[in-house]
Amino acid sequence: MISPRSAQGSPFCTIPASDDTEFECTAAVASGASITLIAVQTLAGVASAPLSATVDVLGAPTIDGAPDSLTTGLVSGYGFAGSTVTTVVDGGADGCSSVATDSGYWSCALTVPSGSYVIRARQSRADLGGGASSSLSGSLSLVVDRDAPARAVIMSPVAGSQVTGTQVVVSGTGETAAPGLAGTADVYLDNLPACQSAIVGGTFSCTVGRVPKGAHSLLVIQRDAAGNYSAPSAPITVTFGSRGGAAVPAPPAAPRPPGAPAVPSVPPSTAPPSGSPNPPPSAPPVPPAGSIDNWGTPTNFGAMLPTLSSSVSSGKLAFAPLLALAFVLLIALPLRLLAGALRGRIRMPSMQFTGRNRTRPSASTPVAEPTPLNPWIIGAVPLAAAAALIVIAGGVDDQVRYLRLSVAVVIGLAVLNLVGVAVATRWGSFAQHVSGRLRFVPLLLFAAVLAAVLSRVSGIHPPVIAGVLIGVGFSSTVASRARAIVSLVEIGSVTTLAAGAWLLHGLFGAATGFWALLAAESLATIALAGLGSVVVLILPIASLPGRAVFEWSRPAWLATITVAALFASVVMLGGGDASFPMIGAILCAGAFAALSVAVWGWLRFVEPGASELYD
Repeated sequence: MISPRSAQGSPFCTIPASDDTEFECTAAVASGASITLIAVQTLAGVASAPLSATVDVLGAPTIDGAPDSLTTGLVSGYGFAGSTVTTVVDGGADGCSSVATDSGYWSCALTVPSGSYVIRARQSRADLGGGASSSLSGSLSLVVDRDAPARAVIMSPVAGSQVTGTQVVVSGTGETAAPGLAGTADVYLDNLPACQSAIVGGTFSCTVGRVPKGAHSLLVIQRDAAGNYSAPSAPITVTFGSRGGAAVPAPPAAPRPPGAPAVPSVPPSTAPPSGSPNPPPSAPPVPPAGSIDNWGTPTNFGAMLPTLSSSVSSGKLAFAPLLALAFVLLIALPLRLLAGALRGRIRMPSMQFTGRNRTRPSASTPVAEPTPLNPWIIGAVPLAAAAALIVIAGGVDDQVRYLRLSVAVVIGLAVLNLVGVAVATRWGSFAQHVSGRLRFVPLLLFAAVLAAVLSRVSGIHPPVIAGVLIGVGFSSTVASRARAIVSLVEIGSVTTLAAGAWLLHGLFGAATGFWALLAAESLATIALAGLGSVVVLILPIASLPGRAVFEWSRPAWLATITVAALFASVVMLGGGDASFPMIGAILCAGAFAALSVAVWGWLRFVEPGASELYD
């Protein structure tokens, strides 16, 4: 009996004793170099001295895929790491070759014409067996399809049409695939992937949504079941939204297939890359003016800001009074109730960071007056912080067009604060024969932070932002009527600026170019930040203007907050693509109102009784 085995393993097989002087057996051995095989002969229960031999082993590679699978010519499988795998087509000619990776994976592209083939594979490695090839793998039948499909055609919408709103269903015709196989239509908006649809019965349909208002190009590329891409369809220009005067964008470059950069930095070559069975279609040079990251390219900021006509025609206008009423009853009045209950119970921490351990100087010791800070610096720091918050709330990317957006936001906030507050309150104070002092209001910056975070987290479109950061302060000797009138002038001025900017922004249409976009984004900032600031300024708490109006005349305050809240509701609910969560906002406001009333009731009725009981 003879038992061959490896140097470290158990016997591969056992050959019974016979009259034969030669033996053989087949064993599964992992590929590798210098594998030692040992044979031991047992006669009459006595084992002979082991005989050994060292061999190199290289088995056949494997081929992935199911029988009759469809491919553009790309085949793959697993072999021995570092070996060269060569395919054999129809039992004769070599097909393609590939070097197996460290994990053993290999792939290569057959350059055969379209048709049905049977392939096998073998592998070799120079340091194994002197470079001899392994045996052939098992066979695999496959169908090679290297023919690119014909161009797909967009049938709807038609070129030059105008779409109400900011979404559209794109449909058209494509190449009908073989039975059981479905092609795919990839629709591109301004050279960026927008939607995808299976081509069934020679037609496709998918929805392109949340498109900034203005003129945009649409085209489609068909992909067959094997993975071949057609040439891009003829691009069409469609105007989204109800604005007029849309400019036609620069001629688009052909998109790249999914997984590749949306806009290549250089035009792809017409020659197929090495080892690629289905190169993407050639494309014309990319026009610099159409680059998605230049100074004159639009951003999404303000794109969802509705026009007056779209707000009226959206069908949401009837809900604006409900949202305004919810703001007054569930936010403003409970907040006034809570602020009154907490008055004197919460003290702001001291803002003094140095000098707390110094000895108090005597009366005879001269005290040096601190050097006042430059008022421009005091105003510029919170303004820059608010601008950064607004840009982040709307979404930002590492492209130079967002630098232009940052400049536009700063301009819009400067107009709101200088014209809407500084100039308006100066004129109001002069008319009332009183004098006030402009000051930075930290509560307004806190409101800007809260609004930016809320918009960013919830994805509200258009975003809820605030940008007024300064207010006017009066001495205690100024009459309440004068304070209230100046406060009403401030609120009215900011509201007027926001309304005017909103209407002008609706007339801008699809702006193109640096200066037009800068103006449009500045107007969007004034409109959105102005409306957001008005609903904060009118709140009857702390030192906000709303409190001065509330303490002077309840009817005047109620009329003012109703108008401001109604105006803001109309814009926030907006057109068909606005995404203000009205139901969720009302539920959260209701929870806040309940909590405020509970705290007020505890402090007003329960706590005094408990104090008397323990006293």
